[in-house]
Order: sequence, then structure tokens, then C-alpha cells
Amino acid sequence: MTDNTHEQDGAAVLQRQVHYTADLLRSLQESIHRLRNAAEELREQLETTGGDEATGARAQISRLEGLIRDCQKVEKVIAEQSTEFARMLKSEHELDLGAARAAVECGLSRLRAALAAELLLG
Repeated sequence: MTDNTHEQDGAAVLQRQVHYTADLLRSLQESIHRLRNAAEELREQLETTGGDEATGARAQISRLEGLIRDCQKVEKVIAEQSTEFARMLKSEHELDLGAARAAVECGLSRLRAALAAELLLG
């Protein structure tokens, strides 16, 4: 095969990976959104029904607020990545494999950093 054929094969593989990753990001974004909404609803229920410190309601509300903040951070990173993937898909005929790889690695690093705090505290 010629170098051009290898580049075309590489571009096709990258295109499939970009589409697959974009689908995963959309799914993750929807899941995080549902989780945040559920946490917000539970927080509102706990605040409405009240409860004293003996029931641990305040501690639960505090933990839920932390979870909500973490969800918002992850949603922000996912939105940034979705924008980047949309840009990449629009220009897929001009894909620079090195730049695409670097963009994906950078985005994954930011996502790991956003989740690291939750994993350490969780």
C-alpha cells in the first residue's frame, strides 16, 4: 500500500473513533444530566421535609450539593469536548491525525481531572 492509502485508512479509523467517542460523550452527558437532576430533586426534598441533625439531613444535603457541583464540572468538560468533536466532524476531510489525537488526549485529561476529586473523596 502507498503512504496515501495508509493515511486514508488512518483517517477512516480516526473518523469511526471520533463518531464513537462523540456518541459516548452524548450518552455520558445525558447520564450526568439525569444524575444532577435527581440529586437536585433529592436535595429539595430533604430541605422541604427538614429533619434535624440526628437524621443526618444536613450532611446528606451537603454531600448532594458536592455531587451536584461535580456533575456540573463534568457537564462543562463534556460540553467542551462535544464542541471540539463537532468541529472535528465538520472538517473530517481535513483531519490532522496528530492534532486530533492531541485534542482527544487533552480532553480526556481534563475529564479525568474533573472526576479525580470525586473518585478520591467518593
